[in-house]
Amino acid sequence: MTVRLTFVGSGNAFADGARSHACIHVSAPGVSLLLDCGGSSLPAIKREIDPEAVDAIAVSHLHGDHFGGIPYLVIEQHYAGRTAPLAIGGPRALPERLRAAEAALYPDFFRKTKLGFAVREFALGARETELGGALVSALPVRHVPESDPHGLRVRIGPTLIAYSGDAAWSDDLVRVAKGADLFICDATYFDREEPSHISYRALMAHRDELDCGRIVLTHLGAETIARIGELELEHAVDGTTLEI
Repeated sequence: MTVRLTFVGSGNAFADGARSHACIHVSAPGVSLLLDCGGSSLPAIKREIDPEAVDAIAVSHLHGDHFGGIPYLVIEQHYAGRTAPLAIGGPRALPERLRAAEAALYPDFFRKTKLGFAVREFALGARETELGGALVSALPVRHVPESDPHGLRVRIGPTLIAYSGDAAWSDDLVRVAKGADLFICDATYFDREEPSHISYRALMAHRDELDCGRIVLTHLGAETIARIGELELEHAVDGTTLEI
């Protein structure tokens, strides 16, 4: 079975390099889910895929550039006439934070409108959960604690995809990446030491500790983009597609 990934958005919170916020579409026969759906994702989703084809969203953590696009997608799909359910998994506080975002952005819509499709929300954890046709698990990583950060593991048949979300280096990333055919990793900085994000240099220093196959860098910030010619690992841009 071929698994296809589309980097709908590959940027950081500040859209450095004019990149859209974090959003990766994973598809295979019977599988269609997004890994994150940041605040600027809806226009990029419409450029790359059919929004109605998205069956589920797995959220890595509760920062706006990773989940802030969900209310816009829900509203757009309501007016587009969607009837198929949408499943959303993520940190335990995701429903609460979504309600707060909805109340801040479109209180009139979310207070008065009965959606034309069901939205199911639930917490992801270490145990695999069926989501969008895949088996998804979430393992804690080191980032801003208030965002409840997790790396995601997505299993589709024999294929395993790991995604760091936003994370500084720790042994947590070894656990997230273990056995993955593809590890999608934060590379916000090139060599700057920062407590919330891993740098490319730190990742390379720990490369031998990662029991995984292919590594693709995402969430690139200005510092990494400025030195992109020095990268020895693959990196994503908006619209990058991969097949496994």
